[in-house]
Amino acid sequence: MSNKVNISVENLPDTLRGQIHGVESAVDNENLALFTDNKDVRVPVENARHDLRAYSNTFNHYDLWGRFVRSGHKKLPVEEAPGRTIVTRRISERIDGIQYEGELKITPAVVSTKQQGEEKEFLVWPSDREEKVERALIRLASKGKIVKINFKSGIQYAVVFSMNELAQELKSVGQSMPYPQIKEALEALQGSKLSFKYSAKDTKNTDVDDSFYESNMNFLSSLHFSGKKGQGGNIKCVACLNAFVHNMIDNLEYKGYYFNRAQELKRGLSRWMMLRLYHLWRYAAPGKTHHFRLLSIMEKYGSITGDEEITENKLKALRRDMTTTMKDLISKGVISDYTIDNVKEDKSGKIIDYVYEMFPTDDFCEEMLSLNKQKKRLEIQSGKRLADDAIVIDNEEDIVQIVED
Repeated sequence: MSNKVNISVENLPDTLRGQIHGVESAVDNENLALFTDNKDVRVPVENARHDLRAYSNTFNHYDLWGRFVRSGHKKLPVEEAPGRTIVTRRISERIDGIQYEGELKITPAVVSTKQQGEEKEFLVWPSDREEKVERALIRLASKGKIVKINFKSGIQYAVVFSMNELAQELKSVGQSMPYPQIKEALEALQGSKLSFKYSAKDTKNTDVDDSFYESNMNFLSSLHFSGKKGQGGNIKCVACLNAFVHNMIDNLEYKGYYFNRAQELKRGLSRWMMLRLYHLWRYAAPGKTHHFRLLSIMEKYGSITGDEEITENKLKALRRDMTTTMKDLISKGVISDYTIDNVKEDKSGKIIDYVYEMFPTDDFCEEMLSLNKQKKRLEIQSGKRLADDAIVIDNEEDIVQIVED
């Protein structure tokens, strides 16, 4: 694992120095120390079929929302902007016993690009490219390239890196991009706005009142570059994370996953499904399966909207996409097999949806066992779980008992 970043006010970009009282690295800050602690999930390369040491973090419900645009316009000259530029998505997800319901809106960034010697402005919606860069950015943060900056206006968490470091993380999973593309993706993440409002209901404890949340923010709060002309990959960057992500780090609302396992997949849907399984199939075990409905999962991913009319041809196309993703997960050694059942309309007998059932491989079950142990250890260290009450998961029987309870 890379050494945790050592940084002071003096070696931050000039645009930041006058605004800062101090900086703490993951060595000095307890919450960041937990976020960058992955020693229990690092396994010897000779014992890992997929080199499971490429560890990163993913945020509980935030990363499963349809925050990225999967189809339609992703980059347009400003003068060609459509009548409606804001993309609206429904939030409906149950994670760790909490039911989230609501909606989010994605507003594109305005990014300036030089073309034929002239500056042109484009609307850029955060899409697959931005998602890849965001995942690589959080991978760097999880490796220790994250600091707490005490601004005069308040505290923020920021990822401190060079363009070359970010490019190398992308290259390591077969997602190489030239520096201008990486920079534009970062600028699109900083400029794109995310607004959401949702309720959170504790389904395990009906005595707890529902919580309601509403917020507006950018994918990245701010972005800073420094260097000299011609430096290219040596340009230093500071990307400040938004307040929502900041709070999730403080509250330990994230889970570990193996970055290379998910991000090496070539298709966006396959990568997202893999990340989803890391979230929702936490107690995967031999004989335990995972179910989902095709239309529901495609709406969560962002391929369709809840009020969209699904024609027969559209349904076939969605099934083809999911079949390809299932094959990707089998080839990756995540699932051993899957089944599909038709969902038919009562009166006409017409197929209107499909139910998928997935069977995990032994390798994936072992991965989840390792990640669960890591999560519980961090909860004990943070005080969220008392050591005496902690359940140590060492075998399949323990997992089955937890699931049944």
